Amino acid sequence: MRFLAIIVNYIIWHYTRAILEFSHIYKNILSFLFNFFSIPILIRSYFAPWRRMGEDYTKNIVTDLEDVASVFVVNTIMRLVGMVMRTIIIVLGLLFIALVALFYPILLFIWLIMPLILIFLVTLGVGLIIN
Repeated sequence: MRFLAIIVNYIIWHYTRAILEFSHIYKNILSFLFNFFSIPILIRSYFAPWRRMGEDYTKNIVTDLEDVASVFVVNTIMRLVGMVMRTIIIVLGLLFIALVALFYPILLFIWLIMPLILIFLVTLGVGLIIN
C-alpha cells in the first residue's frame, strides 16, 4: 500500500510541480544566454569602435590635414571592425538562444512521456527475464 502511495505522489509531482520548475529553469537559461552574449549592450554600442581602439585628433587640426585623414581612416576602420565583431556575436547569441528555445518542446515532450517509457522498459525487462 505504501508503494502505491509513493507512485501516486511521484506522478502528481511529475506532472505538476516538476513541469513548473522545468519551465522556470528553462526561462533562467534563456535569460542567462541573453545576458551572457550581452545582446542589449552590443546593440546599444553597435557603432562604437572595437574595444575603444582608435586615435585622438591632435589640437592643430587645421595645419596637418594628412594627420586628420589618417586618424579618420583608423577610427572608421575600428568602427567597422566593431560592427563586424558585434554582428558576429549578436548572431551567434541569437542562434544559441533559438537552439535552446527549440529544445524546450522536445524536452518537455520527453519529460511528459518518461513514466510511460519507464513502464515499457520495465515490462520489456521482465518479459526478457521470464522468457
